[in-house]
Amino acid sequence: MPSLGIHVSSAGPILKIFERAREVGAEAFQFFLRSPRAWKAKSISQWEIEEFIKLKGSWGPLMVHAPYLINLASSHPELRSKSIEVFLEELKICELLKIEYYNFHPGTAKDVSQEEGLRNIIKGLEEIFSSFIPSYTCVLFENTAGERGDLGKNTQELKRLIEPFKGLKVGVCIDTCHAFAYGYAINTKEGFEAFKGEIDRSIGLDKVKAIHCNDSKVPLGAKKDRHEHIGHGYIGLEGFRLFLKDPYFSQLPYYLETPKVDDWDRKNLQTLRKLLSESH
Repeated sequence: MPSLGIHVSSAGPILKIFERAREVGAEAFQFFLRSPRAWKAKSISQWEIEEFIKLKGSWGPLMVHAPYLINLASSHPELRSKSIEVFLEELKICELLKIEYYNFHPGTAKDVSQEEGLRNIIKGLEEIFSSFIPSYTCVLFENTAGERGDLGKNTQELKRLIEPFKGLKVGVCIDTCHAFAYGYAINTKEGFEAFKGEIDRSIGLDKVKAIHCNDSKVPLGAKKDRHEHIGHGYIGLEGFRLFLKDPYFSQLPYYLETPKVDDWDRKNLQTLRKLLSESH
């Protein structure tokens, strides 16, 4: 059975995230270690680290999402250096906190060709892993919608990025909205099976470790990253039903990144649980 979770705010003391996730009935959760649009890190005391590890024992897998500012694809020396520095800093904190997954957007080819961007991401990760290799935390490449030069948008690019690091703790987090917006018709049985088959042939199903569970505000192939509540977007309930009844995907942790409005985290979790009960 999957662990069904949400993205929670990490504002204030870090230990508050457990309470926020519990309030809506989540079984797992994702959070940021710092503001997603800031380089400056939040300080975490040794006491908080110890308490965090005690508290997390009763939860499903936890995921930290890398800040949006990180761009390993860039050739701009200052941005590249800062991206590697922050990635490394956060990965070490994840290892200290016994976080299962560190998820990041591979990068955006703004000032370079897509080919050069892919090479830059690989070089950046080689630099990171030459400095620190996590033994607990698994680094996840998140697929993108292909908006504005975002890389990692299809299985071929994900395969290219993962292959050099196969001996390390790396994997993929599939974002349902991004996959659909890129052009994978995961809302139909045929499209879902084709997507799953493509993953299996290119990167291997076993490399998919988690699901970002989001409906899409935009139609198939629109290549825009716009999340919607489950069943209220263009993917619709059938797409999520297909994931939740699949023998492999139904065993993974799911993390909602749907709009933070009213009590929608709880409602979206209830929708997923209803689909899950119908599938088993």
